[in-house]
Amino acid sequence: MTETRRNAVAAGVVALALICLFAWLSPGLALWLTFIPAMVLAYLAHLATTNRRAPDPAAVLPIYLLAFAWQFVHFAEEFTAGFNRRWPTEVFGADPMSLNMFVWINMISYAAFAVGGIAIYRGWRVPLLITWFFAVMGAMGNAIGHLVYDAVSGDLGFPGFYTSLGYWVIGPILIRRLWTSVRPGDEPSREMSSAQLTPAGSV
Repeated sequence: MTETRRNAVAAGVVALALICLFAWLSPGLALWLTFIPAMVLAYLAHLATTNRRAPDPAAVLPIYLLAFAWQFVHFAEEFTAGFNRRWPTEVFGADPMSLNMFVWINMISYAAFAVGGIAIYRGWRVPLLITWFFAVMGAMGNAIGHLVYDAVSGDLGFPGFYTSLGYWVIGPILIRRLWTSVRPGDEPSREMSSAQLTPAGSV
């Protein structure tokens, strides 16, 4: 098994474990309809890009860290406005999430996202799955999701909406750079080397 395939399998195991965790923690269908699809998309994006070649830290890390910093501001708006109570009940018709659970989920996620930043810097393949999950769910998921939450709840100021608007700028930039940038010297081989193409004994 090649290293690329081993990394893909390892990332798949991580993704599956997190999907099972999300399913267990989910208040009603809340995480089933948000975190779980985002993890599937993150894994597919990772397979298509960062599993095969690491992104360029100079291009990706500054915008990633900006998005990560903005996530703390976004959390502050959600925390102070009662997102943990209103999101499960008003959007999904489920029981409210306890404040302790809400804080633990977010803080553990942020710890993982910090590791994702180190993975960008070091070129570690498997943790780049978490980097993609942050881009898909933390950035674009929040940007799109909060519009949906506003519409479903009938409240244009649903907790987290105002800070989610920043992700409409940050999110697409982050995803584009993760998708297109390549760490110098880490370009995947697209062609056979000249030694492989030249028959043995020929000049």
